[in-house]
Amino acid sequence: MLKTGNRDSIKLLLQNDKEDTSRVLHLADLSFEYGESKPDTMMILALQALKLSRSIGFLKGEAISLNRVGNAYTSFGNYPKAMEVHLQALQINQKTNNLDGKQKNLNNIGIIYFAQEDYRQALDYYFKAKSLAEQNNNNRSNSVASSNISAAS
Repeated sequence: MLKTGNRDSIKLLLQNDKEDTSRVLHLADLSFEYGESKPDTMMILALQALKLSRSIGFLKGEAISLNRVGNAYTSFGNYPKAMEVHLQALQINQKTNNLDGKQKNLNNIGIIYFAQEDYRQALDYYFKAKSLAEQNNNNRSNSVASSNISAAS
């Protein structure tokens, strides 16, 4: 999670955005920054990004926004709704062949299973996420998946 100063930087970028696709991505980034501290704010910003994404037909932004919405539902403990939203994002990421997005969705689905103490399912999704991170040469995501695998084992 970035520091509050980075929230301010993203807000400044939002004020200066000329393109809607940039605005979507910055809203999603800002949403992420509020994830642990203010899940209500995370949800509001993610829904704004989702609405804008859909209005301009920006599938990548829609998937990212859905991922943030799902994270907010997970923070609220609404696991069925979080799962529904993450599966929607996963479907878009599969359609657009966005490996990074798919990896994040698989990891987040694993987190939902882990939170519900279904460790076998959590591990299944964490291993899938790790495999995609390796394919995509994403060391950070690979580390996150490996850490999650350790926690669920």
